[in-house]
Amino acid sequence: MGWFEIVATEPSHSRSFYHALFGWSLDSFGAGDAYSTITAPGAVTSMGALRSGDRDALCIGVLCANVTASIRALEPLGARLAEGPEHTPAGDIHAVVIDVQGNRIGLLQPGARETSAEPSGPPGLNATAFFEIGTSDLAATQKFYREAFGWTTERDEAAEGVDYYSIQAPGLPGEIGGMLDLTGMPGATDYAIPGLRVADVPGLLERAEAAGGQRVMGPVSDGNGLVIGQFLDPVGNRWSAFALPAAE
Repeated sequence: MGWFEIVATEPSHSRSFYHALFGWSLDSFGAGDAYSTITAPGAVTSMGALRSGDRDALCIGVLCANVTASIRALEPLGARLAEGPEHTPAGDIHAVVIDVQGNRIGLLQPGARETSAEPSGPPGLNATAFFEIGTSDLAATQKFYREAFGWTTERDEAAEGVDYYSIQAPGLPGEIGGMLDLTGMPGATDYAIPGLRVADVPGLLERAEAAGGQRVMGPVSDGNGLVIGQFLDPVGNRWSAFALPAAE
């Protein structure tokens, strides 16, 4: 995980919403708002993209060395191809697959413009630092991502009142995301969404609502003092956000 993509029927509206909410820089490639990379304040590399499309959608992305090879490996596991590999205006290669629970997952093969340096320390504010998968079939979802990307899961005992699992990736320290078991939650639907590190979750949720978004959950705290919330943007894209305990 290291990328996300927003598809917008009206990119200029999305650009205004996210810039006002997070201070993101959106750098256009080509004419108009057809394709822009997204960079968090103070970051040296982009973390996502906003592109024009005939639907409004948001998906997490996985960085890979070869998009075509990744698709060939994922299809036997039950993934379906939604958008075939194409070069983006920024010089990357991008595709979208549908996982076994119906979530859109982007695959990104970075172009030469990307740096290979790994960030050190905690993620910057208003930047993607996490992702969350909510699933109505925990076993099937765990199996798919384990076989697809080598991700493993471990029960998170700090998450109170829910069955939550941290996700680890081979060769990377710490957790890269979380998985929530939605079994027994009336009306819950599967999702895979990016997570942002912010300074103030209650304040973020209030600002998102004031800008035309909608609060989905939170703020709530886990047993480690992490504050978490979820919101929808004005067109219904769902995001997760968290703030580290004050001591961190």
